[in-house]
Order: sequence, then structure tokens, then C-alpha cells
Amino acid sequence: MCRVLQVALAGFYRWLHKPLSDRASDDQRLLGVIRDSYAASGGVYGSPRVFGDLREAGDT
Repeated sequence: MCRVLQVALAGFYRWLHKPLSDRASDDQRLLGVIRDSYAASGGVYGSPRVFGDLREAGDT
């Protein structure tokens, strides 16, 4: 596979075993907060109200 993609084998294994970046883990945390806000509204809130909830919680 590495030969077909012209990628060094060492680079592939380094990518495979690296932990999530700070940005990616923060994005996952924020996605959970967004989903919780939406679920708490009973699926009624749209993006402006969910954003308002995030602002109140200090997550923006």
C-alpha cells in the first residue's frame, strides 16, 4: 500500500500511532457539547440557539 501511495513505511507507522492533536480532541469535546445542547432542547433548537447556549457556557 505504501508503495502504491508513494509513502515511506516509517512515515505511515508514525501517522498510524500518533495521538489526536489538541485541535482534534477539542473539536470532539465541542461536538459533544453541541449534541448535548441540541438533545436538551428536544431537537428543537437550531444553530443560533445552540450557539447561544455555547456562549452562555463559555465554550466559544
